[in-house]
Amino acid sequence: MIEASLLRRFWWAIPMVGLLSAAVILSLKLEARTADRDQWRTTAKAEKSAHDQTVANYRAASAKAQREAEANVERVRAEQAQITERTKNDYQARLADVDARYERVRVQLAARTDLRSSDPAPVSVASDATCRAYAGTDCDGLLATLRIAERQAWNLVALRKWVADQAAVKVEPVPGN
Repeated sequence: MIEASLLRRFWWAIPMVGLLSAAVILSLKLEARTADRDQWRTTAKAEKSAHDQTVANYRAASAKAQREAEANVERVRAEQAQITERTKNDYQARLADVDARYERVRVQLAARTDLRSSDPAPVSVASDATCRAYAGTDCDGLLATLRIAERQAWNLVALRKWVADQAAVKVEPVPGN
């Protein structure tokens, strides 16, 4: 009977034990939830930090790629300009050589009096009759036609070389630059 008397005497403690038990259980659950919340906050911060770092890395790589592309464009333009300048200088030198040769031959032919003949079967291949037979014009006209033909030939040669050289320029970025 001690139990019954103890129960009557400490009846008020029974709800307190229940409340105390509930408080302890709630406290433990609260600690667990707090630890869980803190872990998720830490994970979220780490994810945000990783995301921000990825964005920063992407932007840095994009800026670097843009600088490299611009440098590549400048390299290609410089190479193409060199090719154009070299081709132009070579072409002009060849035309100057053609013109000088033309003038030199004209002067030499003008100085020769033996080439001016009305002989229908001239001995010289450079006589007016021979020039008329080949070109339908006098020797000066034939020389002028040959000069034009040679200039046009060099024009085509230079143009083809320029196109081939321009096409050979690597437009892809050179690794390591």
